[in-house]
Amino acid sequence: MNLTNEQVQNELLSQKAHELTQELLTKGLITPEVTQRLEQENRKSFPPLLNELMPEYR
Repeated sequence: MNLTNEQVQNELLSQKAHELTQELLTKGLITPEVTQRLEQENRKSFPPLLNELMPEYR
């Protein structure tokens, strides 16, 4: 499988956005509901490669 630069960049940004969202949730700075909305928006903004490979990751 050959990855484009855009796919690699989206994967890295997606992972970082997920990590930051989880950190905010862990620190109690956002609610689980806000976390879910952020995760949905992050997947739209930075479509992670794992979504294509493993649909259950969505």
